[in-house]
Amino acid sequence: MQGVPAVSDVWRDVRARLRQEYGDVIYVSEIARLRVAEDSNGSIQIICANDFGRAWVEDNLGARLRALWTTFDTGPRDIVICCEGVPAARAGVREDRRVPASAAAPVRPAASAALAPAREALASSASSAALGGPERASRSDGRFTFNTFMVGSANAMASTAAKAIAGASAPPFNPAFFHGGYGVGKTHLLNAIAHSVSLGESGRKVLYLTAEEFLNGFQSALRARDVQPFKDQVRTCDVLLIDDVHFIAGKPSTESEFLHTIAALIAENRQVVLASHCAPAELGVGDERLRSLLRGGFACELFGPDLDLRRKIVDCKVAQARTHCPDLDVPEQVRDFLAARVTSSARELEGVLNNVIVRTAYMERPVTIEAVEEVLGDLPVKAEKRVTVDEIQKAVAAYFSITPSDINSKRRTQSVVRPRHIAMYLAKTMTTRSLPDIGRRFGGRDHSTVIHAVTKITAQLGADPLLAEDIEAIRKRLRG
Repeated sequence: MQGVPAVSDVWRDVRARLRQEYGDVIYVSEIARLRVAEDSNGSIQIICANDFGRAWVEDNLGARLRALWTTFDTGPRDIVICCEGVPAARAGVREDRRVPASAAAPVRPAASAALAPAREALASSASSAALGGPERASRSDGRFTFNTFMVGSANAMASTAAKAIAGASAPPFNPAFFHGGYGVGKTHLLNAIAHSVSLGESGRKVLYLTAEEFLNGFQSALRARDVQPFKDQVRTCDVLLIDDVHFIAGKPSTESEFLHTIAALIAENRQVVLASHCAPAELGVGDERLRSLLRGGFACELFGPDLDLRRKIVDCKVAQARTHCPDLDVPEQVRDFLAARVTSSARELEGVLNNVIVRTAYMERPVTIEAVEEVLGDLPVKAEKRVTVDEIQKAVAAYFSITPSDINSKRRTQSVVRPRHIAMYLAKTMTTRSLPDIGRRFGGRDHSTVIHAVTKITAQLGADPLLAEDIEAIRKRLRG
């Protein structure tokens, strides 16, 4: 008699068939991230990262997935689709209904509408489950902590403010509003705050939501004519974090509820932290009261990472990748090359690095600059304008109303020393010149002088917001 195949073998075959039927786009974005486990009763749990994913998988893949499992598994099984960290009995999933192995081939979901059923599924349960129940309150992405948030001049002020919020027993400023382009670290910071607060001993209740979750939850509560569970969930936490708040703008009823929620929390001395790709004054909100409330808090912009910060990010991502690929070796020159070439955001930098690792280490090939160039040739990656030390000296001199010859002189007055140190710091972080070469271009100085300047500016960045603003302003001039 043939034995029952291992769960991992069945799952491998099921995933391979789903990839064949649904295509690589759906497979990579939705199927590849699923996990499978067997509980003590022999039931199979298909585990999704969150409730959005669970609802999407159930609606779009559930029937076909169960049919395929029956095809490859000789033993009868219950197939339960559930969320990470939520026991299957409480996950709100459907009861298993056996589907014959001959079930019709699936209708491939349109990529543009792939998430619509998931949004509807979450919204439909919001009035009774209040945005996912108590488990939702403390759930944040464990990858995004303060330990993995690399700090540089582009985000030093934001990092300092976020740590102050996470460590305070009462709000140091309210609301806190982080803004900046996509991929600069806003979501990372909000998750880091949630992670830190949830692990603290203060006992504060923290709730992290995307604006879409807030919007869907509120609209579902309105449809059910029962908004109290929704209000109880969002207005009783000690720290409320809402990401991508620009999605709420222009929706009058949701704007009104958003305003009253924030106002109620602030009035009770509870912390509100928001994030958006645009500043409070640039949000297209129609309610003047909401606009005034957002402007009255602390707003902090995060900028794209400079060369020094991108290098730190590469080191961090390589260390994280070694948990999956222990033998990974990324030489220093390759790391330098990656940081210099991929400039738009940390997210894009991580994406390029992931492509490099898969095409090299996973294929048992060495990680080389040639491999990086091959990846860059295949991806639409933005390259940073090359900046020279001479251009940096001129930009710094113009910004501080001195001359380049002053920067290269032997003068040691404060009006010259500080710009000189800033220029050396920028030369180190925006060019690939060596320390001795930079020293020579600053009036024949020794490399140790450059090290002293870079170390001093780096140490002051976290505690001096004006210095961070000056450096970012000069960077923008240099980038054109």
